[in-house]
Amino acid sequence: MDEALLLWINQGWAHPWLDIFFRWISERASFAFPLAGLLLLFFARRFGGDGVKLWLVLVLVVGLGDALGNLIKHLAEQPRPCFSIHELVRQPGRAPGVACGANLSGMPSNHALNFFAAAAFLSFMMRSRAWVVGAFTVALLVGISRIYLGVHYPSQVLAGAAIGATIGCLGAWIGLNYAVFIQHIRSATRRLHDKRSQ
Repeated sequence: MDEALLLWINQGWAHPWLDIFFRWISERASFAFPLAGLLLLFFARRFGGDGVKLWLVLVLVVGLGDALGNLIKHLAEQPRPCFSIHELVRQPGRAPGVACGANLSGMPSNHALNFFAAAAFLSFMMRSRAWVVGAFTVALLVGISRIYLGVHYPSQVLAGAAIGATIGCLGAWIGLNYAVFIQHIRSATRRLHDKRSQ
């Protein structure tokens, strides 16, 4: 089932324009990092210093998720389709039939993990339907791109998405509770200061 779904997306959807699109959104340098920069600009303009802090927490959540994904890859050592069935898989941008390398573990997909962590975090923090739909649409497209390009099985992408969404929700919950805790401390400090000044 996993392999059949992979080959359906990888070969059945094959189109030159999709090759270009999915290669673009699958690249960190050309898509993920510029998108992170745009988010920083947006948050800084919209919320000032608090927006920059929100962005830094988002980067921390994604970074921790990425580290966890790499740890699981090391423990699982599950091959990618571009290695295990390289003779069947289309790899846009690579020579046909060439394996991508035995040392490239594919479980879970870190791309899916990172983008679903960011989507879940932003959905909780922004509390807007537009942010939920937009963030998860981008995450879903990135996940599909990894299957389309033949570098991850669907199960590897689903695992990354599930782990990432969990980390994103947990990061948002901790962030929101920390913010409430800090507000309580500041309020208590102000009340104490007001009493002393009376």
